[in-house]
Amino acid sequence: MLLNLLQMGGPLNEETMGLILMAAFAGGDILLLKLGLTITKAQKRTSMKWVAVSFLIQFGVILIISSPMFLLGFAGAFKGEPEVIIPIIILCTFIDLNVINVIHQVGLKRSLIVVSIIILPIVFIMVNIGSVLSGPPGPPGF
Repeated sequence: MLLNLLQMGGPLNEETMGLILMAAFAGGDILLLKLGLTITKAQKRTSMKWVAVSFLIQFGVILIISSPMFLLGFAGAFKGEPEVIIPIIILCTFIDLNVINVIHQVGLKRSLIVVSIIILPIVFIMVNIGSVLSGPPGPPGF
C-alpha cells in the first residue's frame, strides 16, 4: 500500500494515515521507554536493542490480551464500548508493569513510572489497530 502511494503520488486516505501514525507512535513509544528507563536509572538491559525487544514483548502481550476484542470486532459484535475497553486497559497496564519489572529489573515503583510514560501511545496504537481490523461499519452478519 505504501509502495503504491509513493509510486503514484496520490493523496493519503484515512487508513494509510492511520497506519503511518501508528508506526510513528510505536517508534516514539520505544524512545519513551528508553527515556523512562533512563529516568528510573535502570541498570539491566538498557541498550536500544533490549529496549526494542522489551517493547515488542509488551506489545505482543497486550495484543494477545486484546485479541478477543479484535475477534468480536471482526464478527461485528464489538463496536468499541468503553465498559469493555477500560477493564482491558487496566489489566494490560498491570501486566505491562510486571513485564517491565521482569525484563529490566527496576522494581515495581520505578516500573510504574515507566508505564505511566509509555501507556498512552500503546493505547492509541491498540485502539487504531482495533478500528482498522474491525473494518467498515455495517450490519452484523454481513
